[in-house]
Amino acid sequence: MSSRSAKESTALLRAALVLAALWAAGPAAAADELDYGLEQHSLLRIVLAGNRSLPDHELKALLKIHEPSWLHPFRIARYQPDLLDGELKLIERYYRQRGFHTAAVALDSIARDPRGRGDIVHISIREGPRAYLDRLEFIGAAPLTDEQLRRGLRYVEGRPVPADLNDLGPDLYLLRRRYLDDARLHARIEPDLVVSPTADPMRLSAALTYRIEPGPAVRLGTIEVEGNSLTRTDLIERALPFAPGEPLRWHEAEEAQRRLLDTALFRDVSLLTSSADSTGEVANLTVQVVERSPGFYEFGFGIGSRERLRVLGAWGHNNLWGTGQRLQLRARPYVSYERILNNPNTSVTPQFNYRFDLLHVYPYLLGGRLALNTNLYLERKTRGESGLNLRTLGLSFGTALRGGPFDANSVSFRLEETEPSLHPDAPADLDSAFVSNQISRSRTRSIVIHGANDRRDDLFRPARGTLLSAEGAIAGGLMGGDNSYLKGTVSWHRYGRTPLGGVLALRVGAGGVRPYGESEERGAAGVPYDARFFAGGNVTVRGYPEGSLGPQISNIDSLRFVTDVPVPDGASAGGNYLLLANAEWRFPLPLLKKWKLGGVLFLDGGNVWQELRDVRLRGFRWRSFPRAPDDPLATKLWDFRYSVGAGVRLETPFGPVRVDAGFPLKRAQLAEGLIEDRYVVHFSLGYPF
Repeated sequence: MSSRSAKESTALLRAALVLAALWAAGPAAAADELDYGLEQHSLLRIVLAGNRSLPDHELKALLKIHEPSWLHPFRIARYQPDLLDGELKLIERYYRQRGFHTAAVALDSIARDPRGRGDIVHISIREGPRAYLDRLEFIGAAPLTDEQLRRGLRYVEGRPVPADLNDLGPDLYLLRRRYLDDARLHARIEPDLVVSPTADPMRLSAALTYRIEPGPAVRLGTIEVEGNSLTRTDLIERALPFAPGEPLRWHEAEEAQRRLLDTALFRDVSLLTSSADSTGEVANLTVQVVERSPGFYEFGFGIGSRERLRVLGAWGHNNLWGTGQRLQLRARPYVSYERILNNPNTSVTPQFNYRFDLLHVYPYLLGGRLALNTNLYLERKTRGESGLNLRTLGLSFGTALRGGPFDANSVSFRLEETEPSLHPDAPADLDSAFVSNQISRSRTRSIVIHGANDRRDDLFRPARGTLLSAEGAIAGGLMGGDNSYLKGTVSWHRYGRTPLGGVLALRVGAGGVRPYGESEERGAAGVPYDARFFAGGNVTVRGYPEGSLGPQISNIDSLRFVTDVPVPDGASAGGNYLLLANAEWRFPLPLLKKWKLGGVLFLDGGNVWQELRDVRLRGFRWRSFPRAPDDPLATKLWDFRYSVGAGVRLETPFGPVRVDAGFPLKRAQLAEGLIEDRYVVHFSLGYPF
């Protein structure tokens, strides 16, 4: 036997003897437990003791090891005893970051469950006194005031203060930014923390002092541009909001960097400064750019329950003649194959629909502070729930107005001409009903203002953060056209992790549109069809067919029922008022996560109404029933509809492919005794919100 084999055999024998001794000894001391077991052990439970200020779930979330969970019934919780020391340090550091400067965390014991289900890890915590900041002082702050520096700081009087000065990093960064924005590029800031005991043994008093050397205000010397071969130098310099001799405020430099990146001409933009004199009062600026190829093309395809097959294509150039102007041509042809008037018994004729866009961006409006965006588009789409095909020719031009780092605002002027036509599968007698409801060819001229505050961590797969958006439009009036109306919408989205795992997504949305001027004489029908709201379907209220909720277009006079009763084959008219509420829990599926499969449970609610007076408090009752129309408990058109359901998500590079089954909680009995479907399946690409 070789010496190497002998050594390996000896090591294995020693390990076996150690494990046998531990098994026979039962619960062991903490030091002994940390010595054994380089292999993984089954974990049954983690028991924390002594944590009076911080809850168990908050501390356990810090750890890399996790207890068994009913959310993952087939996953065996495992850990390595020799790595527990690192887990203890995570908890200890977490405590010290929150003001417990003398906190200590220790492993008490590792006990084996008598039933053999795994180890029980006992961890003890000694919190000790907590340090609170009683005095915050700035020395040498001028020219900035204490009030300017305090704004937005995390650690101020009354707050727990961390033990390690490195944890003051976010506040130090914020203070540093304040001086950079005042053109003090050489400012130095040194924190000093003094902690002393108080009469209360469980409280420490802390005094935090920031010693500041602001340095001189820096003026801009020369500007040099490097790395550009396709883009003219003067176009890059035009994006800079400052000139030689002006103060070099760093937020303006970052704004210049953002403007250059927004042109899509560069993969990277770096701004470098260098002192131009010995006093440090003048700095030269070097703009280094890495150009990207200005031409591009895109291609893709998708499928869905409404758009059965769609093709996406685009061609563009981001630097026409080296001037930074952008031109794009986008095409989205698709085949629409959907139920007409939400009647499953009618034949369906596939419709070829499309959307073509020709977009141009002129980036130097008002000296480069704004960009002029122009879009010429042609669209044909099927609204099966109303038995219509709509053809729209439009032109819009406007600009984006950027506020803070999370804000996106825009204003645009739009010219649209919409021509409706009856779907070939719709009943011919609906033609007169559409005419009486003012659904005919029309021209609309409008100004649209949009604003959004987006604090989501990911644009396409958000797991944390909020999105608040609002849009207002005014059409007609002095601008002319066939339609005059005021329209506004607002929506709030919230995303967050849950203790059970996965992401909880919430949405609340509302909207309203009212005609004015000559359009007001037509009543609610004064709002053009394509400006109305629709609810029901895969992005609003699942469990109901697309756009099926709310008012209908039908010959009500021929019915012996009141007008709030749904009718079979009733064309959806859309509404002038909208209210939506959605909650969705998105979670990974056990065993299937590695195949990018996830699940979802959801609760949806919403409807649209023709008049504000149609929104009735009784309509928000939790349940109504598919009963005779004269029954008070029967579902009416003005009822706020609810649904529950579940779905599956398949993550792809283009977004999640989703299949949702929605079960309506407030089904209606139609005028001829028919009852709405018990469930509706929705198939689409991307999250509903």
